Amino acid sequence: MARNRFSYGTKFLLDGMEHVIKRSERNEIVVELVKYKQTKSFPISELEEAFDEERLAFQDITERANKIKLDLNQLSEKEKASIKIKLDVLKPVIDGGYHKIKLDEYLKTLRDEKGYKVSKATFYNWKKIWDRYGDARYLLDLKPGPKVRRTEKEVMNSLEKIMDDNLYTGEEVIYHQIYRLYKDSIKNVNELRNEDQKQVLRSFQTIWRILKENRDLFRQNAARDGYVAAKLQRDGSKSMTEKPTRPLQRVELDWTPTDIYLVDPKTLERKKPWLVYAIDVFSGEPLGFYITFEYPDTFAIKQCLLHCFLPKVYLKKIYPAVQNEWTAYGIPKELVIDNASQNNSYDLEEIFDYFGIDPLYPEVQAGHKKGTVERGLKTFNEILHTLKGTSFSNIYEKKQYDSKGKACITLQAFYYIAHIIFVDIISHNWSHSRMGGTPHQIWEKAFADDPSLIKELPFSKKEITLALCGGREKRIIQNKGIMLEETWYTSDELMKLRYRLIQNGDEDTQVVIRFDHSNVKKIYIEDPYNKTFIEAYIDPNRLHDFEKHYDVDPILPLPFQQIKAICLSEGRQRRAFDDTHVIDALKNIKQIQNDQNKDKRNKYKQTLAEEARIIDGLSLQTFDFESLGDPENPETLHYIGELTESDFNKKQGNSNQKKQNETAEITMIVSNAKSEDGHKSSIDDDLPMYEVSRLGG
Repeated sequence: MARNRFSYGTKFLLDGMEHVIKRSERNEIVVELVKYKQTKSFPISELEEAFDEERLAFQDITERANKIKLDLNQLSEKEKASIKIKLDVLKPVIDGGYHKIKLDEYLKTLRDEKGYKVSKATFYNWKKIWDRYGDARYLLDLKPGPKVRRTEKEVMNSLEKIMDDNLYTGEEVIYHQIYRLYKDSIKNVNELRNEDQKQVLRSFQTIWRILKENRDLFRQNAARDGYVAAKLQRDGSKSMTEKPTRPLQRVELDWTPTDIYLVDPKTLERKKPWLVYAIDVFSGEPLGFYITFEYPDTFAIKQCLLHCFLPKVYLKKIYPAVQNEWTAYGIPKELVIDNASQNNSYDLEEIFDYFGIDPLYPEVQAGHKKGTVERGLKTFNEILHTLKGTSFSNIYEKKQYDSKGKACITLQAFYYIAHIIFVDIISHNWSHSRMGGTPHQIWEKAFADDPSLIKELPFSKKEITLALCGGREKRIIQNKGIMLEETWYTSDELMKLRYRLIQNGDEDTQVVIRFDHSNVKKIYIEDPYNKTFIEAYIDPNRLHDFEKHYDVDPILPLPFQQIKAICLSEGRQRRAFDDTHVIDALKNIKQIQNDQNKDKRNKYKQTLAEEARIIDGLSLQTFDFESLGDPENPETLHYIGELTESDFNKKQGNSNQKKQNETAEITMIVSNAKSEDGHKSSIDDDLPMYEVSRLGG
């Protein structure tokens, strides 16, 4: 090792500042701060502590320490032999007897007895290195050779502009093309030179080596992958802040498109949902999530935070297939959230201010600075790759797999699957990046060990839901309640509010409604008079229709995305239905109306004739005995003989004669009534006269 002393003239760096020792005493030294020319004293024990903490490093003026091989195993046998010779030559210096020898005689003895040909200058040089460092590794000769290649300097004059034009544009670099451009530039230069001044054309391997050594790799990566990615490649992944020491101290939130297609059970349309996910950094415990078919916005983030803040006591009741409990909930102190435009909205700023959350925004595309949630999203998608309808993470993994054709999972079922993944597979699975067991165990142990950690809840679930739920619309209260996505919601309190609005003449007032996007079985309506919120519930008949026609489970939560998809599906079916026959139906109604209006002026003669024709047709229609079927009691059927044709005609003639007599009698009565009064007193003049007849004999 190099030997440095706290003595006069020694230079060292302390906390990045250069110091030089001006005076040294037994237990204390006086130094000068080089930059500010200030004098300061230090106890040697304090400097030794700083050295142990790697805050102090002695300055190597010759910079030889950066070039030696620190590991002795890196030394070759030839290098070890060379060091052994130098140590043998310097033996009087190492043993402290250098002042007793005559150097010329000593070097001659070494040359005669051991064959070491060492000059006085070389000996003094080795002695100086030993006195300075006291370490045999520093005696090793450094690599010889010129520091700057003549070829490189010559070639760089031709390559600089080519590199600027081609390496830092962001497109794919074809280095053979750069070599062609280099050859063309040499050709153009040599055309204007004499034969003895022409540049030598270097090989592709030489040009490639020079390019690699002289290109600005950071600038090249920044042009192609972006500044943050290039910085990550150059500097590596660095933690944003120090690691949290308790649950809810820092939570990371991010979103990603999921690698699976979901199915609309009615239209069979396929869609890929987005997952918004929040995770506790200390324990790795999932804190909440939200699923949506639309690109996540402020409302989606608020919905995810709502799920984070509330306890998951619904788990066993609604999702009995989930094997374990999910106890994580609460309001985080710090929230690491993506630096996207929607995250800079006033709505989110208000939420952060109201709940005392400190938002932390890493740079754009700096996913490594929220690595916990990034790994969680990756794990979630990797599990989806085992399900039907997965799209995999890229086309190379997908190959010929028919993702849309294999898809079979609906949004409501996907919520069920998500709960199983987050609880059974992530929360209650062994944590490989943390010590202490599963994320659930780490979370619970932290609360058990620290009595000051207390889970906090708002006054009511309604209060926190109204503050964070993403759904907000305006509607007029109607006699059936409020309609949201063609679905009625009602309650007794809602009807009382409607009646009050009618009393005050405000029945056309639009009231504000709020709803939780993850479950729209219940909505909240703002009372415009006292600014409180009342509740209304989905029409159970409508929920039954959803179950019957769209396979909606009435027990599970009903996501707004699903009810919206159902509404869109119904609308498409209505628009696709061919109702042009209604036009013909209306035309037929108009024609009947016009015919009746025309017949009215003719005392309804055509109508009366048509009625008589219908009545005669009814009286003469034949009866089909076969339509009666077999009698229930065959014993009551008795044969009474056959009826001849002459007997049938005779009975038919008697029936017709009787019918004519009755008709004449009724006509005579009506005529007598008219002659006595002189006019029809009980019948309008412009209405037709109806003759009455009785069927049968």
